[in-house]
Amino acid sequence: MSYRSKTPLFLMEMVIMLLVFAISAGICLKIFVEGKRISQESYQLDKACMQAQMVAEYWQRTKGNIKDTAELLQAEGNGSELFLYFDENWNRAEAKEKFSLSVIIQDATAKIIVFDGDQEIFSILSEAVMFGA
Repeated sequence: MSYRSKTPLFLMEMVIMLLVFAISAGICLKIFVEGKRISQESYQLDKACMQAQMVAEYWQRTKGNIKDTAELLQAEGNGSELFLYFDENWNRAEAKEKFSLSVIIQDATAKIIVFDGDQEIFSILSEAVMFGA
């Protein structure tokens, strides 16, 4: 009677199980990292939308007066454009940092564009209503 040890078979099964678990853990880790990236992009887009909406409301409140809008926003400007700058936490900044907001004005229409560096992440058109004009 020859007795054969089953230890090599058991070890092979353990190695295969560890391999399956390692691959599963790698896939789960990738999914979590991708979820965090999507969450951060969503947060940035939400903040960009809020800032653009605020500027549009100021633009409408001042009935399309660029000087009054710049004063309310404490924004830099030249004739037909206004600029706002933000850091990575969406706090106002004096100079261009992570995010910038540009308002381009033509007649009673303002195009508000939010940039992440040089990449546009959100834009909106806003028209000021001027009664009796």
